[in-house]
Amino acid sequence: MESLVLGLIIALVAGFIGAMVGSKAVSHGHYRYAQKRDLELKSSQLINLFQALNAELTAIWERYMAMVGAALEKAQKGEDLPIAVIFAASHNYFSVYDNSAQLLGTLDPESGKRIIETYINLKALLDELQNYNQVAQKHRDVRLGANLNLYEVNQVREEMEDYFRLLKKRHSQVKGQCLLTLEMLKEFLSLAEQSRKSVKINI
Repeated sequence: MESLVLGLIIALVAGFIGAMVGSKAVSHGHYRYAQKRDLELKSSQLINLFQALNAELTAIWERYMAMVGAALEKAQKGEDLPIAVIFAASHNYFSVYDNSAQLLGTLDPESGKRIIETYINLKALLDELQNYNQVAQKHRDVRLGANLNLYEVNQVREEMEDYFRLLKKRHSQVKGQCLLTLEMLKEFLSLAEQSRKSVKINI
């Protein structure tokens, strides 16, 4: 009788241990599956972000170059640059970047820094172009005004030329940043395409 009770106790304990081990294994399996799904979702979000940032930055940069960038590169002095209607950075041209702050925070610090610096400098350049247009318009108004004041005309021209030299310098800096960032985004997308099945991007 004792051996029967002992056998029953051993069977119950073994069953309990087996259930615990099985439960742990199932639980661990669910955890690993959830981890894998989370990684796949994050990778997919990053790829979508890279595609969207690449499209947005390409479109804005191409438009900027067509409207004023190419003319700015050729111009030797401020008067050579036509007054262009420049799209202001305050408009909603940067919606992908402006709405992706939480995803940019998941990138490695160097890549995130490069993207942020590129966008900030591009926005600043567009605002600087707006300011230049106002100075150039002021110069035109002073020159064509009824009460022509040569001293004022020369002062405004100097201001315009100083601003023009700043724009040329800023244009070169921002152009370099934009082209490098676009190259980086294309490289990320190319790597993601190559490893489509198990996307793992270390950026």
